[in-house]
Amino acid sequence: MSDAISSEGVDLAYDAGSNSFTSIGEVTDISGPGGQATVIPVSHLKSTFAEKLMGLADEGQITCSVNLIPGDAGQKAMRQARKNKTKTPFKITLTDDDATELTFNAFVLGFSISTSVDTQITGDITLEVTGEVTWSSDAAA
Repeated sequence: MSDAISSEGVDLAYDAGSNSFTSIGEVTDISGPGGQATVIPVSHLKSTFAEKLMGLADEGQITCSVNLIPGDAGQKAMRQARKNKTKTPFKITLTDDDATELTFNAFVLGFSISTSVDTQITGDITLEVTGEVTWSSDAAA
């Protein structure tokens, strides 16, 4: 039997204040975090191969798509955070037995909408992570 985790029930929420998280409505997919560290070249004239150091880790971006619900409190908050350039705490809760949480701070870089004939209107939210993404499952390790 596989130990794979179902995506059904995964939640993306933001801190609405006082560590009270509010879900973003009708999220259909989440991608990220997936950043990487920078590479610092340190080769010199006597180097026979490229020499490097690892720079700062960058958690990158998290993107998600939503079914657009203009009145949804979470979607409204994302548009407002983008407008105000607000660093916001976020939490992604997975559906494993431990309900693993990924917590991080991010800026909302973008909130775009798209539609076409015979489809629902969707939105894409881009979060720029600042600092570390913490996995609750790593704390127990």
